[in-house]
Amino acid sequence: MAFLDNSGDIILDAVLTETGRKRMANGNFGISKFALGDDEINYTTYNKNHPSGSAYYDLEILQTPVLEATTQMNSNINFGLLSITNTQLLYMPAIDMNELLPDRSMFKYGSVYYVATNQATANKLATATSLGNSKYVLNGASFGTGNGRIILFESGIDNSKLASTAANRSKFLVSTDMVDSSFTAQVDSRFIGSVQGIAASNTFANDFEDNLKANLTVNVGGSAGVASTGLTNYNNFTVVGITDAITDTSSGASQWSALAGPKGTIGGVIFSTVSELGSTSTRSSLYNDYGVISATPFGGSDTYDYIDTVVYVVGNNTSAVIQLPVRIIRNVS
Repeated sequence: MAFLDNSGDIILDAVLTETGRKRMANGNFGISKFALGDDEINYTTYNKNHPSGSAYYDLEILQTPVLEATTQMNSNINFGLLSITNTQLLYMPAIDMNELLPDRSMFKYGSVYYVATNQATANKLATATSLGNSKYVLNGASFGTGNGRIILFESGIDNSKLASTAANRSKFLVSTDMVDSSFTAQVDSRFIGSVQGIAASNTFANDFEDNLKANLTVNVGGSAGVASTGLTNYNNFTVVGITDAITDTSSGASQWSALAGPKGTIGGVIFSTVSELGSTSTRSSLYNDYGVISATPFGGSDTYDYIDTVVYVVGNNTSAVIQLPVRIIRNVS
């Protein structure tokens, strides 16, 4: 791995990915489309006060060191560029996590979401010697055995310059076709077997005094996972997004939303881990290969095996993306 020499002419460095080489070997390789990304570019280096004039404003950006292309399919572009023909689009939606509902939100502990692989681990994590509260624990042993908490996220405009009103939702999101009625949850199939979202019949709203009018429950059943074309070992699951009707109140912004501006939709996920990770008698080799074994992450004498992974949530209409850091954990002693 090295940097490209971009001090002069524009360089196009193209390599076949591992999948591309496999298809070429099988005789069915063909390029039908391409994608662009700007993962390595820092736009804050654009200097409109450059003493040499406007021709030099973007010089530092153009001369940013860029790594050579790699053969791994999911390592070159993580944040692709979009082609948007709507010239009236003034604000791009984002996805933010909602940890504001005391009895429904799943909360991160530190910087990760904890998913227990069996009931005994879920019980242990909720005690004072570890996480100390069930709001930090998602039971990944099976659906329907948890505490009703959901990893919630909202799609909309995170900009306080726009009031969160029904009129602005219609103007800046609905009319520009920037409402995510569904999301794709991308999970590592080696560790997570299934994903469920919230039910399409759920509601999420408030009144002018900011009293919450919400009904958020898990849609047990959901969609089946399909193999991801862009992430090795990952499966994609589709979950619904329901109308996020939280608006500004008589005293200002609502306490129930993570977004500063107009809201589009809210969605959620819970996970079921693969069964071998939850065995109470035998340690899965997955912990040895991809995780940490017999650790004491909370101090004391209780030991745990765990695997850290990342879940990606993508808005299917806006293409907004958020990453969820997840720790899949099993109590050993």
